[in-house]
Amino acid sequence: MKSKIFQKKDDNKPSAFEHDIALKDAKSLTVELSSFVYNDFNPDSDEYEEQEVSVKKSDVKFKIKNNKGKLKIILESANAEFEIDDSDQSERFMDKDWETETITPTLKLTDKSKKEEYVTYDGGHLFTLEVVY
Repeated sequence: MKSKIFQKKDDNKPSAFEHDIALKDAKSLTVELSSFVYNDFNPDSDEYEEQEVSVKKSDVKFKIKNNKGKLKIILESANAEFEIDDSDQSERFMDKDWETETITPTLKLTDKSKKEEYVTYDGGHLFTLEVVY
């Protein structure tokens, strides 16, 4: 399955979806979307449950801001390729109204020394996705 992940914004204000990062070599960073979390309705429990989806392949658009020696990464959008193995869950995923749903993306950052850092855009950051057929 392929999708595009992007910010949910109602205005044209600058992005506030940024995260501090510990890796300091911004020029050598490789940035991938490692996973995302969304709410899936479980018919057995009659409740919504968080489901994490691992991303197989991604193309991430991002910016790095340097503010007084502190680096921040801003996720603008990402194209993602993933699979949902459970057919019922996959069907519910495809039936969602993604204009009203949100997801929590996690980026994997790797620098030239192969150090890794994971950045999760949680805490009210609004991202959604569009399924690409």
